[in-house]
Amino acid sequence: MKLPQATLIAAASVCLAGLAQAETLDVSLPKAVQLALAKNFRIKVEEFSPKIAKAREVSSTGKFDPVLEASYTYSQSEQELRTLSNNLIDPVSLPGGEDPSLFARSTGQEADISIAGLTPTGLTYDIGPSLTINDNTQRDPQYTSYNTFLGFSVTQPLLKNFGTDVNLASVRVARADQAISQWQLRQQVMDVVTDTITTYTELYFSIENLGVEERSRGLSAQLVQDNEKRAEIGVMSPLDVMQAKADLAAREERVLVAEREVKNNENFLKQLVTDEISGLLDTDVEVSQPVLPDVGDINRKRDIARAFELRPDYRQLLLSIQKRQINVVFTRNQSLPQLDLTGSLGLNGIDTNFLSSVQRASGANGSNRNTAWDIGAIFSLPIPNREARGDLEVAKLQSLQALVDLKRLEQAIIVEADNAAGEIDTTRKRIEASRVAREFAQMTLDAAQARLSSGTSTTFEVLQFQRDFATAQVNELRARADFIIAVARYARLTGSTLERNRIILD
Repeated sequence: MKLPQATLIAAASVCLAGLAQAETLDVSLPKAVQLALAKNFRIKVEEFSPKIAKAREVSSTGKFDPVLEASYTYSQSEQELRTLSNNLIDPVSLPGGEDPSLFARSTGQEADISIAGLTPTGLTYDIGPSLTINDNTQRDPQYTSYNTFLGFSVTQPLLKNFGTDVNLASVRVARADQAISQWQLRQQVMDVVTDTITTYTELYFSIENLGVEERSRGLSAQLVQDNEKRAEIGVMSPLDVMQAKADLAAREERVLVAEREVKNNENFLKQLVTDEISGLLDTDVEVSQPVLPDVGDINRKRDIARAFELRPDYRQLLLSIQKRQINVVFTRNQSLPQLDLTGSLGLNGIDTNFLSSVQRASGANGSNRNTAWDIGAIFSLPIPNREARGDLEVAKLQSLQALVDLKRLEQAIIVEADNAAGEIDTTRKRIEASRVAREFAQMTLDAAQARLSSGTSTTFEVLQFQRDFATAQVNELRARADFIIAVARYARLTGSTLERNRIILD
């Protein structure tokens, strides 16, 4: 069925309108925080860190895994008989040549399999059997020998590389790094939540500020119209009209700036609470007035004490100090001389066939058991050992540096928390003071406009009172926004952001 052209045009218009219509994200402040926790890319990126740290911890323990080793070697050698003694027999002609030379050939095969590894005390071990097969034409008669060996060898450091403090150092560092990664994730979540509260509040403030500027522009435009009418009937000079128009142009510029601020904050909030890429700029955000948080009386001493328990940067620094101390122990050990005790013990058997060689090695069928063992020591000491001594000095200084840095952070936490608490008190008082100032500014403007209508005031005074009223409105909005932001900042500085917003990390 063929549709009328008008119907097609109407349908196309509806489709285009639907495509052009932007998606609207209507969120309250608590919902914005929930969206940020679920969709923020900064949190998603940081969530990989604990998993990576866990994998590195597993990797650090891998050096204690036993290693299965197997090898096979085949060898062959040939020697011209003219260079050997005359008692060699069974010469074989070399291929090629009319006057072949005589030579003797010997072949060998060697196969072994073993399990080797390292223990936390520093002991290394190697356990397993080996088999060597030799064919020799230089003996009379020609024979094949089988050499079977079963044994183990160990090396135990007594000074350098001895003990669990050294050999488990990398494992303990990896565990500390994993704990640090958990605190880093907590820090990132706290930062994102704080940024979301701040940006949401700033967006609401910028929207309200835009409304104030638009109303102020409206008052200025109305004053221009009133002055033009008064000038037409001769009760006002053209200068007053020009003055009002100049002020209107200035307020128009303030509206443009306020509009840009709204758009910027809207983009910042979308970046925090969405994971959109292509459709990010096509999404509009609608926010509601954030509720003033109920703070009550602030207990600075209690909150500062909790900050030492909950602030991620403080906990990370404590773990970093732990890593420094592990490094001091490790480098101190590495500065010692190397003194290793070595030893091996095994059973071997040699015969003309494999089974007989195994029986000789094991002492089966009444054969004598052939044992082989050795014990020894290895000593090594660089003179004057400057590298190890320098590394130890660096490790000690870095550990002391971290302790001083801890004191610096403790002092900073106390100052930051106290200042943030003071900011809450100040902004709470500013809310009431700015409200009173706004009410008086409203009454003053109303009185000035009434006097202007009666001819007892001037355009300059009315414009000034309009600006004062707009400033008072903005100051009240700013005080409310600053109070919400101050509470969020105080929670972050005392490490209680998650608890205050009832957020539990897995």
